[in-house]
Amino acid sequence: MERRSKVKRMIIMIFALLLGAILVILVGWSVSREKMYEYHYSEVAIKMETAPFNAKFPTKVPFNDMQLYEFGSNNQKIEFTLFNVDKEFLTIKILKDEIEYPKEIKKENIEIGRDVNGKYIPEHSGKRIISWQEEDLFYEIAFSYKLTPIEISKEQLIKMAESFK
Repeated sequence: MERRSKVKRMIIMIFALLLGAILVILVGWSVSREKMYEYHYSEVAIKMETAPFNAKFPTKVPFNDMQLYEFGSNNQKIEFTLFNVDKEFLTIKILKDEIEYPKEIKKENIEIGRDVNGKYIPEHSGKRIISWQEEDLFYEIAFSYKLTPIEISKEQLIKMAESFK
């Protein structure tokens, strides 16, 4: 009987340890999902000097060590892509014309800061998207996910949009 009691206690202890480990992992994952990193934007700033119009760009990003991958501009659009060693890609578009999305796409109205309204698209063609208008320009951040859209949260995209200077 005493042996049974020891086995039960051991099973309960193992179960409690496993439950605790799972809880720690989930809390850590949740906290890391909301983390933002400073973006060292000197490369983008230099490229923006040659762009046909003045626009804002991000100072915070949801991934560490983001680098400029591509940059292009014309009279109507500036577009650049940031990436890191983990192959996480963010594409930023700044346009003079409103960005049109297919009507069937699920869109959610959001607030960026206190005075800017935008749209959030949880999934469209392998991307999670946020878009908004400031003054006479239209901005879009598109996260190209590797496995699922939840690799980056809506809140992180909003924080990134709020960091545009």
